[in-house]
Amino acid sequence: MKKIPIAYEMCISCTFRTRLLIGILLFLPIFCFAQQLIIVGGIPHHSDTRLYRIQAGSYRETANAERAFHSLRAAGLNPVYENYMDGKRVVLAGINARYIPLLLDIIRAAGFVSVWIREDITSSNVSIEVIGSGAVTKINSSVTGPLAIVQTIPSFSSSGENTYQANAPIVFFFNNKIYLDSVDGNIDVAVDGRLVNGTAVINEGANGFAVLTFTPSESFPVGKEISITLKKELQNDGGNQMQGDVIVSYVAEKGSDTDFSDNFGFESGSNGVVFSGDGAIDTARGDLIPHEGSHYAAISTGDYVVSTTGKAIGSRTSQIQLGPVQKPFSSMGFYYDFISTEFNDFVGSKYDDTAMVTIYGPKGTHTEIITSVNKIGYNNTRFSNFPKKSDSYAGHTGWQSYRIENIDVGSPAYIIFTVTDVGDNSYPSILAVDTLDLK
Repeated sequence: MKKIPIAYEMCISCTFRTRLLIGILLFLPIFCFAQQLIIVGGIPHHSDTRLYRIQAGSYRETANAERAFHSLRAAGLNPVYENYMDGKRVVLAGINARYIPLLLDIIRAAGFVSVWIREDITSSNVSIEVIGSGAVTKINSSVTGPLAIVQTIPSFSSSGENTYQANAPIVFFFNNKIYLDSVDGNIDVAVDGRLVNGTAVINEGANGFAVLTFTPSESFPVGKEISITLKKELQNDGGNQMQGDVIVSYVAEKGSDTDFSDNFGFESGSNGVVFSGDGAIDTARGDLIPHEGSHYAAISTGDYVVSTTGKAIGSRTSQIQLGPVQKPFSSMGFYYDFISTEFNDFVGSKYDDTAMVTIYGPKGTHTEIITSVNKIGYNNTRFSNFPKKSDSYAGHTGWQSYRIENIDVGSPAYIIFTVTDVGDNSYPSILAVDTLDLK
């Protein structure tokens, strides 16, 4: 019954008699035909590659728009406001055609009686998740200077056609925290010029600043040009914008298509394992011996550090992509050893080499920062026989356990470990990973 006022307001231009008739017609399905939903615009075929907007209502009164907005949020959806003439529309933006029937069921169950479906040609729909304090909801007027991106993954040191794995995350490191309200509508992701949607996770780096990781809702098609734009309207916690748009472009390349489910200790060679940059499955190396069994996987921030043929992306970043993992899991553990020549001279500086993990599937994305030079600080021990001499001292953590709970990304899933040289491309670091445990 609480939806009747909204239904009346959608017809604010009708006569009283027409409004009364429509109100009765809308009232009856709620009690007599609970499965009915009035759909304007039609449901596109599931194979349609365009994005759509689902409009749940158009309201002159702000209170009614807010009530509709919060009803959709309570149903687990991610609505946005759309200003129209002297009112507000409440819409779900950037929706893939294949998900529309499911979303209509959720909208109907939330008590709505009609929707309007139309093509979305305005912007990407990016769901925002925040872990830690890298994003804030209040402006701090004492913060000065523009928001800036200090590093991207991928980053390319040469012009021309650059490639990157089709379902690997795109990461942006900032010089400050992000004002959360400025994110919506200011991230656009396109495949050959057509906007697509995905998830942006904002983590907090060791310096307290924002690290934004974007993953697409579906793997980018191989061979297509991918363009990610962060618009200058993004703001830091002082309300200060960026000085210009930042665009990362590349051509998507194929990732792994062999099952990783039986290779959690890297004892089955490269099954389900793809390296981007400098990476290898290895045996004992200096002070680094496998945590379990006879092999581990390692990646570095440099060129030819852990392999004989690999060069870090932009001389800064390397990744391990593991997957697909066909069996659903909600918990993942692993062991890592973080080794760096940034220790100890650059502890506490902007040269904060960082290790991350991203878990990606059809239902969403989960990203966490595992560790970094500044997180570890001086709590490291000397590492002998670092494979590439660049400093007189290299330190490492030794094997450390790490576990992530409450994972809900669906299946098939991919696991991506990233190590990146933040602030420069000197003094390489290594991330070694072993003994994964998925439950």
